Amino acid sequence: MKRMLISGGTSTIGKAAVRHFVHNGWHVWFGYDTAREKAEALEEEFGPSAVAFRLNVRDNGSISEAVRSIDDLDLLINNSGIFSSFLTEALTDEEVGRIFDVNVTGLFRLTKAVLPKLKEGGSIINIASLNAFMPTFGSTTHYDASKGAVVAYTRSLAAELAPKIRVNALAPGLVAAPYLDETSDIRRIFEERSVLKRMVTAEEVAHALYFMAENTALTGAVIPLDCGYTTG
Repeated sequence: MKRMLISGGTSTIGKAAVRHFVHNGWHVWFGYDTAREKAEALEEEFGPSAVAFRLNVRDNGSISEAVRSIDDLDLLINNSGIFSSFLTEALTDEEVGRIFDVNVTGLFRLTKAVLPKLKEGGSIINIASLNAFMPTFGSTTHYDASKGAVVAYTRSLAAELAPKIRVNALAPGLVAAPYLDETSDIRRIFEERSVLKRMVTAEEVAHALYFMAENTALTGAVIPLDCGYTTG
């Protein structure tokens, strides 16, 4: 049985990924920070095939404690991430630091801790964003820069760890979530520009992650999943 760890396991993408990999016969460890009830519900859904633990990627102690209980891994998915929107003149050093500490430094921390657990032939998938490649919704320079760093890190790490470990990134567009209802300006902007005129579903993201995990010829790749936003 193949085994994976995903951070941010109770997020919209995280839950879909847990379900997709378990349904395809994988054993999944998934981390959560504050959403304990959601994590417990996901554990109950799958029994011993999905195991939750607290994982704060801003805290090396939390990472060490979580990783200590994990044996060999075939896959790490770095899915923890946060988002905010500020015009440049309103953007503080503290907010830039907060975004980068989770989206970039947190990814470095967890990858470093998990790397000794990854089996030869295993892989790492980082969750980047469409925002790494083009302006999308405005007022997100700090977030866009953080996801651009994820792309650069992915390509550099792929070269460093080859041929033993593959490293790739998935760059989703706007992923459908309950808070993105018909009144959402972000949803309107995305759907108007994307050639498919809709958002990406979490299940589509999970399916793409599974493809990337199983395709042993894929490394150093950054795959957009954006309903044709970059084409529109």
